[in-house]
Amino acid sequence: MIDHGLLPSLLLAYAIALVLLVALARLHVPSLVALMLAGIVAGPHGLGVVSDPEDVEMLAELGIVLLLFTVGLDFSMTAVRQIWRTIVIAGILQIVGTAALIAVLVRLFGGLSTQLAIFIGLFVALSSTAIVLKGLAERNELTAPHGRLSVGILLLQDLAIVILLLLVPILSGKTPVSAMPLALLRALLAIGAVAGASRLLLPPFLRLVTSSGRREAFPLAVVVASVGTAWLGSLVGLSMAVGAFLAGLMLAESEFSHQAYAEVRPVRDVLSGLFFISLGMLVDLRMILEHLPLVIAVAAGIIGLKTIVAGHALVATATPMRVAIAAAIGLSQVGEFSFILGRSGLESGLLPLPLWQVLLGASVATMVVTPALLGIAPSLAVRTTRVAENVRERVGRKKRAGDAAKESSDSISFGLTDHVIILGFGSGGRLMARALHDLGIPYLVLELNGATVRHERAQGEHIIYGDATSPESLEAACVDRALAIVSLLSDPDATRRMVRLVRQHAPSIQIIARTRYRLEADRLLADGASVAVAEEQEASLEVLAQLLGRLDIPGNVIEPLLDVFRRESVSMRSLKAPFASPAGLPQVLQHLPVSTHQVEGKDWAADRTMSEINLRARTGATALAIQRSGSYVTPVPPDEHVLPSDVLYLVGDESDILLARRLLTSGE
Repeated sequence: MIDHGLLPSLLLAYAIALVLLVALARLHVPSLVALMLAGIVAGPHGLGVVSDPEDVEMLAELGIVLLLFTVGLDFSMTAVRQIWRTIVIAGILQIVGTAALIAVLVRLFGGLSTQLAIFIGLFVALSSTAIVLKGLAERNELTAPHGRLSVGILLLQDLAIVILLLLVPILSGKTPVSAMPLALLRALLAIGAVAGASRLLLPPFLRLVTSSGRREAFPLAVVVASVGTAWLGSLVGLSMAVGAFLAGLMLAESEFSHQAYAEVRPVRDVLSGLFFISLGMLVDLRMILEHLPLVIAVAAGIIGLKTIVAGHALVATATPMRVAIAAAIGLSQVGEFSFILGRSGLESGLLPLPLWQVLLGASVATMVVTPALLGIAPSLAVRTTRVAENVRERVGRKKRAGDAAKESSDSISFGLTDHVIILGFGSGGRLMARALHDLGIPYLVLELNGATVRHERAQGEHIIYGDATSPESLEAACVDRALAIVSLLSDPDATRRMVRLVRQHAPSIQIIARTRYRLEADRLLADGASVAVAEEQEASLEVLAQLLGRLDIPGNVIEPLLDVFRRESVSMRSLKAPFASPAGLPQVLQHLPVSTHQVEGKDWAADRTMSEINLRARTGATALAIQRSGSYVTPVPPDEHVLPSDVLYLVGDESDILLARRLLTSGE
């Protein structure tokens, strides 16, 4: 319970944080940075509003419990299963490699003991789940290739804290090394026990609560589930944060995950904010200012070394260099679990206080610059990849990304022309490939997931391995001879780079790109995309269509309405009036907004004359020409029969065209 002595101090600390959050928002300073600065100002080394940071540690730890619970809820195990080998191998290499490299450097140049050097290496090896997840989510990159890898490795790091905390008493000499295997076994059993209990007990518990019909019961149940599992984890030797994370992870695939997240998020934001405030309270600003050059050098060294080690670890698992570098930059800061490890080192006497202040200041500095690093990571990864390729070319050892694609796919892409290039082979890519196959249109899929490429090629799919942002991969896909490119990539930054690159090599090719938000679609159009389809808008239009249909609004009213909304959207403006300009049409007709309609044998209009169809009088649309067997009938005489497989070139507004299609098909 909070006593009245702490309450005013806590209120003032939150007030300072609020002022800094609002003031620094105008300068686009990340909220976590503002919270840490508030802690520095309010803490014992600042204004002294809170004289003892331990007073707020309990609430701060509760904030971390709720934070890690929601991280677990928001984590997609389905996405991780697809790349789990890469995550496990690269994650272990990253943790061990970073710890070993830092320990060697600290031992050689810092003159510290081997045990303390190892501890500092482990401290630095962990990254910030909270900051990276927030940054990736804001940039819509959680599902991008580098985003999935970053999140997966962060998950592995969060689980590794259990083992790292076991090493602290061994490094401090309070526990013999021989006790490590048994302690490790106990930790693994504890993780399994907490995860199993959460999986078996939490869903039935929440179902029982929801069956009561009391709205107030569910949020209380979520708090009990998260904090209770955290407490259970602490009883069996885990940290409370890891216990809460496991609880969220076990609930992530249940029907309660979204509502649980919504219920706990407001409390989480308030209390996890207190955690970052409490971190700032630990910082002795005067001591850091006295050693400012050292703090800056240590922070820069941490970012550089962690990026190098993580990048090499990912490349070692056959991750494309561009993706590996972008993910590595995202993992370059020190994480919140490092501070838990650091406090354990302080309590055990392993970590001296002056060194702790230097580490703390440098760690906070790496967190401060992380949002900016996440922003430049994709473009920096592209530039670094190009530099590396140029260096390899100069020394005669270049192995281009497209070479492997060409050598392994000559039988697929050799001589390919007038085809469609599909970028990405998720559910959308598979749907696109199926439609093109059924229509007899040649296509080639470019996919960055090697396992997917191997599996699909074994099934006879026209697919090659390659990076859509690589000129060599696009060359291997014969982009200069393709009719169109369809981008279904989940990485918005990579999609923009692809559009610019394709426009340089094939200025006239049609580029149809899918993206998530309208703002991203507008940027793609500015970069040169022919069409940019925003999922945000199309999903909303589909919801609107379903709503109006269930309100018994006629279909011929709904469809023109949706077309009007599409036409008013900047991101879909290029769909307003697509041009059909075959060379056989008269020049004047080639510049009209023309829609095409192919007549099938079963259609009502098949074998009827144009006068019988009476198209203009009944729909308002006009038939300008008929394409038949490679030639054109224009103008169209009234006694002209419409034959199966004829393509009619129609002019009219969207509602007229929709009515014309319905008339030609069904006679209605």
